[in-house]
Amino acid sequence: MPQVNFATVPSGVSVTEARINELSFTAGETAAAFSRKLESLAGTYAEACDRYSRDAQGLIDSATDPETRSAAQNLAKRRLAQQVVSFRRTLVESSQADRAAVLARLKALADEAEAVSAVCASATMMLGRVALGEPRKTQLIEQLEEAGPTELETAARMAIMSNDVVLAAAIAVVIDRRPRDCRPFAVGDFAQRVLGQVFEDANRKLQGVALAYRTAQAANLEFERGAPDPLTNLSLSLARRAAAEAEGGAA
Repeated sequence: MPQVNFATVPSGVSVTEARINELSFTAGETAAAFSRKLESLAGTYAEACDRYSRDAQGLIDSATDPETRSAAQNLAKRRLAQQVVSFRRTLVESSQADRAAVLARLKALADEAEAVSAVCASATMMLGRVALGEPRKTQLIEQLEEAGPTELETAARMAIMSNDVVLAAAIAVVIDRRPRDCRPFAVGDFAQRVLGQVFEDANRKLQGVALAYRTAQAANLEFERGAPDPLTNLSLSLARRAAAEAEGGAA
């Protein structure tokens, strides 16, 4: 049996639909603010480059003869390169703390989303968590423990028709406890019918939190390097496309 490292499981994490929605919203807002911050920094850099370029051209234009103009061009080129490199280094260093703080916030959200995903990996797992510890679920499990295939199927149909998720959760527990060859129907199919849409929505939002963090990481690295990473951008593009297709399919 595979060993589970429970030391890596965080505590104090709320596994609720409300928290999933909050994670999705907060990650989206934080990532958008980070993107605007990088755009502002890029604008500041572009303005500085433009200013340095005008100064360099002014130095060249001030030359009065071909010989001094050639020397002025060489000087202006070297000075421009030094100014641009120095300004970029200063801009990266001066904004490092702020950028790191936002990335840390996004990582914390992504880590929490990953922890939630671990207990919401399927509609079956989500259904199994419904009404944990509630007396009615416990009573229903006891009542259905000795039920036969027909009785369980009837109960399952009633749960679906009446939107009784607690009854559905009790049925899922009872069936899951039985050997596979003694189950009247597949728990996964039943759970998908009861909570399939809820699971798809939650999974999409949790994956979106992770994608927001990865996108911000890539954008930050691109800002620091001054050049994009084609492979990373391709990976993110494919992930965003898959997310968009999944959302469109859900709609």
